[in-house]
Amino acid sequence: MNKAAIIIVGIATIVFKYTKNSMKRFLFISFAIFSLAVYGNDWVQELAIKNPLQNDTRFISVYFRFDTIINDFEVSGILYPYHSQKNGWSEYENGARIFFRSQKSGKEYVWTDWNEKCHCFKNLFMSKNVYEIVRARDFSGFKNGDSYVFHYNAQPYAYAVNPLLPYAEYQFYDADFDGELELLLGFFMGGSKSGPSYEIYDITDSELSIKIPVNDPTYFSVDANTQFDSSHKTITNFLYEGSYAWGTYGYHVDENGDLYLLYQASSEYDDQLNTISSDTTFFSL
Repeated sequence: MNKAAIIIVGIATIVFKYTKNSMKRFLFISFAIFSLAVYGNDWVQELAIKNPLQNDTRFISVYFRFDTIINDFEVSGILYPYHSQKNGWSEYENGARIFFRSQKSGKEYVWTDWNEKCHCFKNLFMSKNVYEIVRARDFSGFKNGDSYVFHYNAQPYAYAVNPLLPYAEYQFYDADFDGELELLLGFFMGGSKSGPSYEIYDITDSELSIKIPVNDPTYFSVDANTQFDSSHKTITNFLYEGSYAWGTYGYHVDENGDLYLLYQASSEYDDQLNTISSDTTFFSL
């Protein structure tokens, strides 16, 4: 509950306790209910003030915040369901602007994939929370100004190979083995076989800076099949390269946090999963 709401509830409680006149009680309680309706969603008003696309008719603005503070960060944001003349509003494909505010320092970091050159979003943000909202039987479409409180889903993978959270829109993990936590932004169903994918960011004093991008030129990606080995400072990716083909890419992270390809392996199988071919290439650092 925000400060304004706490003050309103406090005043109403005192008035109700010490006022015997039933009419005065009724009036004060009515005032409290009305005030809570106005001030209870001041986080939405705050986001609206920071919304640069309020007047862009290609988008509607849907506001959200998370119900949990993780690693000192309060997280809220704006979804922009994209409108096209052909398909109307797309409920799944959303541009986004996400705010990460430190509770201790008050510093706020902003993530968005908005591209000023094309005045569009480069990547469309997909969220487990959004997926569940859209799939609900009573969902009738997003409306401009809608607001939601998202549940932070900390459910881990069913297997222990991947230490990341499959359904969380964001999480913190030492992905480059430097002893500091990085911010991992999760894209629901953005990886192979409809699993999640992740973007990794350093949290600096001034901004979020991309650390390890999704699908860089060396085919590096972070998804459900990624393995992190902190003892050897290696990251291994397993990528589907066809119905019966599998690629393995091993990377080393040096003391500067730079990523180097160690080896690349590929295997091809028949429909009985017998190995047809296998090849491995090693690279020097």
